Amino acid sequence: MRGSFRALFVGERAESHALLIRMLEGSDIVIDDVVSPDQVIGSVAARMPDLIVVAIDGESKALADMCRGLKVNPATVSLPILALSRTSKSRLAAFDAGVDDFLTQQIRRDEFLVRVHGLLRAAASRRQLAAEQLAEEVKRREAIRAAFRRYISPKVADRILENPDLRDSMLTGANTRSAAAVMFADMRGFTALSERLAPTEVVSLLNEFFSLLTDVAFEYDGTIFSMAGDSLLIGFGVPVEQADGPQRAIAAARQMLLRFGELAGRWKISHDIETGLGIGINVGEVIAGNVGSASYMNYTIIGDTVNVAARLAQRARAGEMLFSEAVLRSLDGSGIDIVPLALPPMILRGRSSPIDIFCVPSDHRIDFRH
Repeated sequence: MRGSFRALFVGERAESHALLIRMLEGSDIVIDDVVSPDQVIGSVAARMPDLIVVAIDGESKALADMCRGLKVNPATVSLPILALSRTSKSRLAAFDAGVDDFLTQQIRRDEFLVRVHGLLRAAASRRQLAAEQLAEEVKRREAIRAAFRRYISPKVADRILENPDLRDSMLTGANTRSAAAVMFADMRGFTALSERLAPTEVVSLLNEFFSLLTDVAFEYDGTIFSMAGDSLLIGFGVPVEQADGPQRAIAAARQMLLRFGELAGRWKISHDIETGLGIGINVGEVIAGNVGSASYMNYTIIGDTVNVAARLAQRARAGEMLFSEAVLRSLDGSGIDIVPLALPPMILRGRSSPIDIFCVPSDHRIDFRH
């Protein structure tokens, strides 16, 4: 009959091979190949068997090394190995090497077949369990990836998933300190827009607004930390370190101003509304972590660096990118072609002295009331 299971025989004694043939005659197991210990890896790689039968005649370091090699390889760890020997002297050594069962050549045929089929069933169960665990892990990773990609660029999300420590710190809520470039992008004219348009139209325009800014942020591998009202909080260099975070923030801000200017022009034509974009950028240390309650958490960044960036965005007029002196210092020698305009220092509540700020204006600035 045609066998449904393939066995690989490992050994050089014709006597052991002949015995195995008699044991398997008429069963659903066929000997697929006969090799020496040093040929096993090549044979398995060419065609995976369902069972390996090893003929043990005394102590054999080559056979022991072969068994251990198969059991440490993820591709063959579930492959059952049956040791067949003339005596039971090498029984313990065989099990120590990694065989799944040990039989002597004096065993009855019916018991031999029962033991072999037991090995095959156990191996099939292990493979099924491994496949289910793998599928569950893939499903879990894809769920995490999908969640990350809602506020992190795909490239950054992949880097986080490849780093178990970083991934676990985000999922468990561990707080981490990072040097980052922080950007706030606020829409100007949103109040007037909300008063003139129906709620459904406002939602549609907000979706366009946030989609545009998110796309640009992801182009420069930024991370979205907050999206509220008409404002977006973006971090560069957090949670994954980016030595050129300030440069990325400046480049992203320029693209946002340019592309939103085009979008605002279309809104002017279709809805007869005036809107603009103001951006504030600061660099420094932030704390990243899950903030909230037991029932609701939000992964975000906090700290004085974030507060200053928020104040800069509030002060920025439509079409302006405001940034701190810390950002300007970080750009020195970066090669970015930027011509900043110094503005009057900004006074912040709780600070004894004002901070120097700069801007990169667009050609079309519009003043809106906040």
